[in-house]
Amino acid sequence: MYLPAPGEPRSNRRRVDQNGRAFAGSQLQIQTYVNDLPEVLENAIVESLGSSFPTSAQLRWVSPLKHEGYAEYRDGDFLRALGMRNSANELSAFWPNRGPCWDALGRIEKDGEFVGCLMVEAKSYVDEFYANDTGAKGESLEKIRTALTRTAEWFKVPAAKSWISFPDPKRCLYQCANRLAHLFLVRATLGIPAFLVNVLFIDDPHSPTSAEQWKEGLERIHSDLGISEFPAFYAEVLLPAIRGKRLSE
Repeated sequence: MYLPAPGEPRSNRRRVDQNGRAFAGSQLQIQTYVNDLPEVLENAIVESLGSSFPTSAQLRWVSPLKHEGYAEYRDGDFLRALGMRNSANELSAFWPNRGPCWDALGRIEKDGEFVGCLMVEAKSYVDEFYANDTGAKGESLEKIRTALTRTAEWFKVPAAKSWISFPDPKRCLYQCANRLAHLFLVRATLGIPAFLVNVLFIDDPHSPTSAEQWKEGLERIHSDLGISEFPAFYAEVLLPAIRGKRLSE
């Protein structure tokens, strides 16, 4: 999702035009790859996931699509976009409304049949991972706390690590944690082969980040999360940023 670059006012102009097309940042980059270069994006992701990706399966992008106004989905809409509407009750029991808004979603299919799903976060600079903590209260906060605790245990995170109420707002990884929680929900609870991929853009003109800066930043993020080893169904993919708005304009 597009966020202001470091030092850029959050009160900046709208992030998208009247057609939903982003002006800059990771939001523009993922829109461009999904709509203009889907095979390049798919190949990079499948290669990064290796043998964990279903053999002979195809990836069909369901967001953000130009003909749908580049819509991004969350909550029940995220399930419906993937063809998983029957799991709405499980999602509601696991997480309160206004959960993660996914930068891109894909259905994994064999011969047109659903066999899994792909959830994507897109970033153009390291600090884009560090966002606000949850503002939830009461029952919603307790639901989130329980979900994150279960997820952290699944990832074998030391009990001393917390994925909520971060003491340092500049090192808050709540946004990252809630994406991991939804991976846990879909894969471990619903039993659906789900994959979470962070697509990281190199040298985006909006906020240039080199491959080396990404490497250093990811090491810090992994340490802050307390995850020493990620499972095979999680990946981080580096791609060169595309300059210009290309074919979708």
